[in-house]
Amino acid sequence: MELLCVAMSLQACGGRNIAVDNRTTATVNQVEPETRFASLDTLADFMIQDIWDNDTLEKLVSRYESQTAAIASYWALNGKEGDPHDMANTVFKDLTALADSLSGFSTMDMVLSGEITCAMEHYLTAQDYCRHYSKNPLYQAEMRDWLQLEDTLRVFYGELGYLTYWGGSIARIISSGSMAFLAETRHNDYSQLKKGGNFAHSELPTIAEALTTLTEELRAAKSLEDDMNADDHYYREMLKDMRGHADMVVLLLDKWLTSRKRLCEAEGIPEAHTAHLVTLLSERITDIIEQ
Repeated sequence: MELLCVAMSLQACGGRNIAVDNRTTATVNQVEPETRFASLDTLADFMIQDIWDNDTLEKLVSRYESQTAAIASYWALNGKEGDPHDMANTVFKDLTALADSLSGFSTMDMVLSGEITCAMEHYLTAQDYCRHYSKNPLYQAEMRDWLQLEDTLRVFYGELGYLTYWGGSIARIISSGSMAFLAETRHNDYSQLKKGGNFAHSELPTIAEALTTLTEELRAAKSLEDDMNADDHYYREMLKDMRGHADMVVLLLDKWLTSRKRLCEAEGIPEAHTAHLVTLLSERITDIIEQ
């Protein structure tokens, strides 16, 4: 019964639960015993499950709601205290400690650490969207276009990491780190994407200048080729795929910037805020190649 009470105190995003006086109706399902999350390891496994199957608004909302139920289960079963509406931050302290404990050990542990970090950042972005913006068409369009861009960036960064360090176990660590970077960068951006946000990037280049830099970095990535692996079929295939995804990034970035511009103009968000995000995306390419 305690789990049901916790779940009922949370607002839903996808319309399956209806908010009434900041509480939801009894349409919220009780967490079944076999899906209760008393163990931190079990919660972590659930959070990172299908971590990148998140390229549409519908998937974002569905994933957020199922993860919220899991977080509520862990929060209640472990006797956590505080405001139920802030339970994610309380639970994430435990998940962060777990991720930190894994970050200096085996390749698999370091990859897992990156995935846990990525899952938490994704959740927090989805939480901002669902709590504040899901009914606003401008925010809907911006998020929809970002999810498509993010999905392609994820693949591109991963391929670039593997190609740069072909055959080395560090490639998996760099790839996982890039995923965590992408999720964290987006969350930091999105948490300020509102009227009156704390924009500290007024001295940065314009969007046009940031785009020029990103285009140059993408061109440099596409020119990557290691003669030592020229005869490796799998290397050649991934190189071809990476170059194709670099081209897709350009197209999807243009689409996202269009919806982003409409949102920012309506909310009075300065151009430099978007330019800052684009700059970080290009800097990550340099980081991967020169790591």
